[in-house]
Amino acid sequence: MTDTDERSKKTIEAEPLIIPDLFEGYPLNYFNLPLHYRNDLKSVLIPYGVVQDRIEALARRIFDDLHIGMPEQLICMCVLKGGYRFFSDLILKIQKDNRLRSDRSLPMSLEFIRTRSYVNDQSSDRLEIIGLSDLKTLKDKNLLIVEDIIDRGVTMATLKKEFEKFEPKTIRVASLITKRRKDKICVFKPDYCGFEIPDHFIVGYALDYNEYFRDLEHICILKESGITKYKVLLS
Repeated sequence: MTDTDERSKKTIEAEPLIIPDLFEGYPLNYFNLPLHYRNDLKSVLIPYGVVQDRIEALARRIFDDLHIGMPEQLICMCVLKGGYRFFSDLILKIQKDNRLRSDRSLPMSLEFIRTRSYVNDQSSDRLEIIGLSDLKTLKDKNLLIVEDIIDRGVTMATLKKEFEKFEPKTIRVASLITKRRKDKICVFKPDYCGFEIPDHFIVGYALDYNEYFRDLEHICILKESGITKYKVLLS
């Protein structure tokens, strides 16, 4: 058996792991959870170890899909804040392939951005992109946008449209999670996705609710009482 055949045999599935609608998660008492959050959580939807397995599969798929050689680089762009944990682990796993593969490697550069709507808090067809000093540098470059979760997909669709104005060679999007919304409305599908989940209110693994729960390792379903407890009251 050739090295290529052996690698193919060992590669785990890189398509999204689909979590069924009826699955309500694992009981909390099977997991180590921070004391300050235990009463706010309903269940663990995706354990940390499963998250890492999915990211490893995505890293391998990205590595195999993108054939880029020096002096070119893949510009890996993290959408902050929620995407930082997924981004960090994804890059580490691609770097592992760079160290261990003897046939080729994938050069990367790293960028970090935040987005803000121009029209109050409503989704709009324009975004302010914060973090890159000169978007013109994206021309003829290969771009990978890394996001934590795609819900309706409006922000990501708008962000990709904004980047396309600067004529990158390629744009791909990796999202750890996509939601199956009850209203069936989703306008964007990423190129790479770890999980497709039901329309639950989730937190953990840097997914926050009003800046809480980013320090929770597992991805959990939040109780209704937790939603109420951490809700920001607008004056």
